Amino acid sequence: MFEKVNVWALKVGGICTALFIVAIYFSTSLAIMLSGLLALLWLFTGQYKSLPDILKNNLVAASSLLLFAFFIVGLSYSSVSHIEALSMLPKYRELLFIPLLTAFLSTERSRYWAWNAFIISSLLILVISYLMYFRVMDLNHQGAAAFKSRITHSVLISFFGFFCAHKAYIGKAYQKLYWLVLIACVYNLFFIVDGRTGQLIAVSLTLLFAVQHFTKRGLLLAVFIGGLLMVLFLNYSDKAARINSGFSSTQSYLQAHPENAEASMGLRLTFWKNSLKLIAEKPLLGHGTGSFAKEYERIASSETMMAKNPHNEFLMISVQLGAVGLLIYLGFLASQYYLSKRLPHQEKCLAQGLLLTLIITSLFNTPIMDHTEGHWFIMMIALCFSSLSTDLKTKINHA
Repeated sequence: MFEKVNVWALKVGGICTALFIVAIYFSTSLAIMLSGLLALLWLFTGQYKSLPDILKNNLVAASSLLLFAFFIVGLSYSSVSHIEALSMLPKYRELLFIPLLTAFLSTERSRYWAWNAFIISSLLILVISYLMYFRVMDLNHQGAAAFKSRITHSVLISFFGFFCAHKAYIGKAYQKLYWLVLIACVYNLFFIVDGRTGQLIAVSLTLLFAVQHFTKRGLLLAVFIGGLLMVLFLNYSDKAARINSGFSSTQSYLQAHPENAEASMGLRLTFWKNSLKLIAEKPLLGHGTGSFAKEYERIASSETMMAKNPHNEFLMISVQLGAVGLLIYLGFLASQYYLSKRLPHQEKCLAQGLLLTLIITSLFNTPIMDHTEGHWFIMMIALCFSSLSTDLKTKINHA
């Protein structure tokens, strides 16, 4: 009886995992409901009994749980009330989901459907973005970003472009289609949505792709062509205005002329400067879970704009949990690179691209704390590394 329930829960959980990926792209409320359902199904699978083995074999899952555990420890010495501190904890709950999702991605079939859910969802937001750009649809006031903010959209599309590049370069099925979708992703990133974080990720992933697949001569040629295209884009395209304004704003700020800095970049740089001051006050353990907003208000009371987060995950964690928390987060990132070397070539390339995407996003935003980015990154990390926690020895074919 119990075995039948376990098998049933695993099958239903695999279906719900694919639906969960779709929900992350399109519906926050549905994603929350499905995450709760997946947690319940995980209990019915009985996989919690093998959790120690999963954590032993999967350093990524172990480090994510360790980071969440330290957020719980941070509740004990937080400078804010227990209610305020506890309100921050659910924003990092997705860190618990890597070992949970791994259980539902333990078979090649479940991973196949999960990757297809990723492809379909990414294609849909790309197509909808173009429809919004040509004013066929009007869903929100985010410009041509479909359902999510410009930043979130650009992050999702930049990694999808990287995925398509691998499928087009390595695979045989739908090769021409993947090339066309890659071109559509690049055009969407640089000429339609223009999210600077996604643009930086796209350039970085292009270099990573060249390192992963080309010889030294090919790498040099790719860097030269890529550099030439960026120079032409920055100097001759009116779509590069936001990137150029970011450069000039940073230069003005560093030269002690913050009044000349563009609002977005000027605020970020101010947030970062004040965050470093907070870290210097309590460098080892930080000010405790959920303390950032209150502590920032204390040292920046003379400023007109307060911050609930510094738009930098490294600083956000360091202010709350100090150097110990930062080291755990860095360990979480390092474990992904370490374990990626144990994956088959294509999965290794995708896992490393996802890691680079997370690192760059962490420099300019708080992807683990933010709902969509947090759930998307954790879901994709679990998908990339889930095969390491199984006994399957067959090579995974994603498409």
